[in-house]
Amino acid sequence: MNTDISQKLKDFFVEHLPITQFMGLEVESYDGEQLVLTAPLGPNINDKQTAFGGSLYNAAVMACWGFAYLKTQEKGLVCNQVVTGGDVKYIAPVTGKIRAVCKNPGDDIIASFLDHFDRKGRAKISLEAEITTDGEADSKVAVSFSGQYAILAD
Repeated sequence: MNTDISQKLKDFFVEHLPITQFMGLEVESYDGEQLVLTAPLGPNINDKQTAFGGSLYNAAVMACWGFAYLKTQEKGLVCNQVVTGGDVKYIAPVTGKIRAVCKNPGDDIIASFLDHFDRKGRAKISLEAEITTDGEADSKVAVSFSGQYAILAD
């Protein structure tokens, strides 16, 4: 795991996004190609004893947001970042740990995103995340998310 960069995301969560603390959302790993966020089922449980849909949505949003954030940090960009849209599909219940994974959409897409920001002072990117049914990497996909993110010059 790229601990120096990952720590920046952890610090941002603690300082600016209290919901991540209530959820118990943690950075499990980041290697430049994918970001994995996890949260325990306990504080995110619903009346059916599965993960609450709002917690799942938030974990997926944050996995993609975090991936974009880490890419800007790697490049040393100072910018304001926002989510501009999102679409979620709930496919199956999550019965264990929440594990949200955002994978690199392609080095060319990342390069274009960062280059556009360098030229225009703003850029957009679409990212996807998945959450499995029980928190294991090889489990069935329970949630599929696609989100749009923007970065703007401060």
